[in-house]
Amino acid sequence: MDEITIKKIAKSYISKSNDIDYEGMAALFSLDAEWIPISPMQPRRGRAEIKDAYLQHVKKNNRPIINDRYFADGNTCLVEFEVVLEDNSTIGIIDVFTFNERGEIVKLKVYKN
Repeated sequence: MDEITIKKIAKSYISKSNDIDYEGMAALFSLDAEWIPISPMQPRRGRAEIKDAYLQHVKKNNRPIINDRYFADGNTCLVEFEVVLEDNSTIGIIDVFTFNERGEIVKLKVYKN
């Protein structure tokens, strides 16, 4: 995959998060993808488990993503961004996406920055 395509898919994921479109976010993952969120949430494997985690846990705590920056190399895209918290402060987050040749997310690791 080329860097432009990988960045486009990662941008779509971030846009869907801001739109609270968890079905759309989950659809970007391969059927056997791995999602490794920030603790205390547990990793999930498979599109169905990831979708369920988004709907069960992430949806109730969704906050706007701002100042997103994208860095792509090979089949990996790193997205550095901030999340606006309820008190209007921000926290830095880094998402590391790994894609397969079909442009599906096969792994997403999330880190606090």
